[in-house]
Order: sequence, then structure tokens, then C-alpha cells
Amino acid sequence: MTTPMPIYTDDDRDYSEVVETWVRTFISTMDEEAWDDEDLQPGDESGEAPFGVKIIFDGYGIKEWEDEDGNYQCDEQGNKNAMSFAVFVHKNSLTEEFEPHDLTPWCLIHRPKEEVCIYAWYDVEEDTMDIIPFEDNNSTELDHDFIYDLIFKIAERDGTLPQ
Repeated sequence: MTTPMPIYTDDDRDYSEVVETWVRTFISTMDEEAWDDEDLQPGDESGEAPFGVKIIFDGYGIKEWEDEDGNYQCDEQGNKNAMSFAVFVHKNSLTEEFEPHDLTPWCLIHRPKEEVCIYAWYDVEEDTMDIIPFEDNNSTELDHDFIYDLIFKIAERDGTLPQ
């Protein structure tokens, strides 16, 4: 059995625009009550995501400052202008509904042998997004070429390929 050749060239491997489109759609369709509370909870998955893909709100950014005595202060979830999202793409995301994660009381259990997790940081004030390359964080054991093809095939299936 031969493996089909990827449909994209190395120049087309920048998946950040596809993932940004997914996250922006997710943000714009999230439950309004969560936004009204101005205190989204990590794990919120109330927005729309492509079939087979899971997106969750992952937390706010860290707020850092110096107090009046010059001491460093830090609030782990204090910067509401910096929002983190986790985008999970399962190896079967192109054709199957996303399998729910097993959960602990404080987090979900990521499956690096079956999926990739791509983090996105959204700056609310600037309306900008940074997609953190999954290649830099060891978030998967899947072949990177397979993931590139999967992301672009999902976007192609949904008609959301960047122009």
C-alpha cells in the first residue's frame, strides 16, 4: 500500500491563517453570557468550530507589575486583554466527530498520539492573534506532514482555505 502524496508544497505549510480563521469564528460565536460575565472559564467550548475540531478557551494572560515598593507582582489570570485558546485537531478530524477528552477535576487529558494541540493568543485591544507553532511545543507525536495536510484538507472541505 502506498501513501498518497501531500497535496500542498512546503511553501503552503503555514497553517496559521487557517487556525486564526477557526479561532476568530469560535470567538464570534461564543455564548454571550460568558462574555457578559467578563470572566470566561478555561474549558469553555461554547463557540463554533469546524466539524471534527475542538476549540476551547484556555485562560487569560498574566498581568505583571511593580508595586509601590518596587516588588514584582503577578496575577496569573489578570490580563483580560490577552486570551488563550487551544485548538485540538484529532487524526480523524477530517471524517469523524471530535472524540471527547477524558477529564480530571482541573484539566482535560490531551492525547498526543492521536491529536495535535495548537495554541492561539488573542489580543483583545489590538484585535490581533498569535498562533503558536505546534512544532515548537511537542504537543503531538503525529507526523507533522500529516498534520499540515489534515489542517488544509479540513479548510478545503469547509471552503475556508486562505486566498
